[in-house]
Amino acid sequence: MARTLLLRVNGMKTAKCNQTPQLSLALHALKDAILEGATWQYEKLVMIASKAGATDEQIDLTAHEAIETLFTRAERQITPRNLAQFRNASHFRR
Repeated sequence: MARTLLLRVNGMKTAKCNQTPQLSLALHALKDAILEGATWQYEKLVMIASKAGATDEQIDLTAHEAIETLFTRAERQITPRNLAQFRNASHFRR
């Protein structure tokens, strides 16, 4: 069963779309790559998301959300206590 996702961007009308699990995973991987600064993966991940059925608007929204998150994180003070929150837990696994 596909999930219904409500999207709101800058006060625009809410758009409704159904996402398959593959599409959700592809968009999540793209967002993670942007947050990690993995620029060499962008083209491949956008292609995967497109093949999974993502529209240009969904890809743009995903990138926009990731960039907003980067700016939000940049405005926070980094302390040793909250440093772990900024890194993905998978970086520490072996």
